[in-house]
Amino acid sequence: MSDGSDFARWVDARWPDLVGGLEDDGVAPDDARLAVAEVLLASRRGWDRRAREEQVDLAVWAEVRERAGLAARPREPAPHAVRARDPRDGPEPWLAEAARLRSARRRRTARRGVVAATVVAVLAAGWAWWAAQPSPPEVREETNELPVAWYAEGELHLDEVVVELPGVEEFVADGDGVAARLRSGDVVRVGADGAVDALDRAPEALTEPQPAPAYLPPGRYDVRIQSVPLADGGWAHLIDSSRRDGALDAVRQSETGRRALVVCPTVSACEPPVTIVGPSSIRLR
Repeated sequence: MSDGSDFARWVDARWPDLVGGLEDDGVAPDDARLAVAEVLLASRRGWDRRAREEQVDLAVWAEVRERAGLAARPREPAPHAVRARDPRDGPEPWLAEAARLRSARRRRTARRGVVAATVVAVLAAGWAWWAAQPSPPEVREETNELPVAWYAEGELHLDEVVVELPGVEEFVADGDGVAARLRSGDVVRVGADGAVDALDRAPEALTEPQPAPAYLPPGRYDVRIQSVPLADGGWAHLIDSSRRDGALDAVRQSETGRRALVVCPTVSACEPPVTIVGPSSIRLR
């Protein structure tokens, strides 16, 4: 790839290793290339955000493994230097094939919608829809120690429950739950009890988030990552001491340093930072 974007540079650098890593785990060569291409194609639109907020080497490798039918291993780093870069075996034709397959799937879906125009087809489609519904996401009771909803490692943490919901692209508070846009493009509402329901239209807070007030992190090396409004007024700021403005690599190998949450009831008054222990990367929206 040669468009000069961070995404293109990352793909050129990591394509041989991602493909080679799958082949070393027994995946057929063509299946390995198509699995990597499909994951990369799905990630392209939100790549800049993912590169800022996630450990993309770990996240993409887990998604690639899952796409190829292997165990995801979300904490396993992507392999390095397992294959030499071969200019004759680049990602471009496989990305084009992944795009073609995705378009074909969308066309098939559209044709099914036309067939459902008659009453008999609607009844049959309704029964098939009910029978084919995936199992609801797993929900477990767990008190949230933070004053805001947060997302990490495929799990959404609400006030009293944790919902297993992979592929969340972004989310915002919505009453006592959250509204979320998934990587597939679907918009859903997750209730306080963990119930997930589809939304026909994204709420305004999701499409046009409220601008955060100015905020100066407390530590010398702290950088604000995200800010979200609190239900009773004020803001919560996620800070990280491992990132410094102007020093973000296009491909981050690891993240170290403190990640903490700062609650500011007013613009001029903030509580002491609360260090977040556990997941290496979390999101507030």
